[in-house]
Amino acid sequence: MKKVIVVCEGQTEEAFVKRVLYPELWPLGVFAEARLMSTSPVAKGGMPSGRQVLYFLRNILLNRQNVYVTTFFDLYSLPRDFPGREEDSAHVDPLERAEKIKTALHLAVTREAGCIPDRFFPHIQPCEFESLLFSDTTGFVRTEPRWRAFADKLADARRDARSPEHINDGTKTHPSARLRNLLRPRYRKVAHGVRVSARIGIDRIRTECRHFDHWLAHIENLAPLRPEA
Repeated sequence: MKKVIVVCEGQTEEAFVKRVLYPELWPLGVFAEARLMSTSPVAKGGMPSGRQVLYFLRNILLNRQNVYVTTFFDLYSLPRDFPGREEDSAHVDPLERAEKIKTALHLAVTREAGCIPDRFFPHIQPCEFESLLFSDTTGFVRTEPRWRAFADKLADARRDARSPEHINDGTKTHPSARLRNLLRPRYRKVAHGVRVSARIGIDRIRTECRHFDHWLAHIENLAPLRPEA
C-alpha cells in the first residue's frame, strides 16, 4: 500500500479527498490521507503566506518518512509570495500558470526539505475546486432539484470556456463566485461541493479536466517508496 498525504487548502478539498478520491484510490493500492493547512495555532484551512506553506510542507516531508506528499491548492488568489507567483502574469492560460507555479513550488519545497524529489509532487487546481463541478452541469440539478431554474446559465458558463479548468478567474466570475451569486438555495462549498462531484463521478471529471486527470494518473502510477538513507 502506497501512502499519499494530500495537503488541502480548505475544508472543501479535504472533504473531496476523504469522500470521493479515497474510495477511488484505495482499490489501486493507494491510501490518500487529507490534511488541512494550518493557518494559525487554533485554526485550519485557508491559504497562509507562501513562507508558511513552505514550512508546513517541509515539516511533513521531514517528519513522515516513506510517504508521498502532494497538494490540492487553488490557483485562484494564491498569496503574492507563493513560489512562482512573480512570473504568474506572463502566462494567461490557467493550465500553463498552474504548471509554472507547480514547478517553482516543487523546487522550493524539496530544497527546503532535502528529500528525494519524487516524494513531493504539488497540484495546483485551475482555477479552483469548483471548476471540476462544471465537468457536467447536470450534476447540480441532480443534487438539488430546485437549481433546475439555473440549469441553462450553468450550461452556458461551461460552453463559454475551453474546458472547466479554463473558466474565468475574475473576482466576480471565478467558479465558486458564479455559484454563490447564481444558485438559490445558496451553494454551500463543503456540503454541495462533495455531493455534486460525487454525482458527476470521477471518470467524467477526468475526461473534462485534463490538468486534474494528470494529477490523478500520477498518483495511480506511484512506485513503492524505499526508506531514505
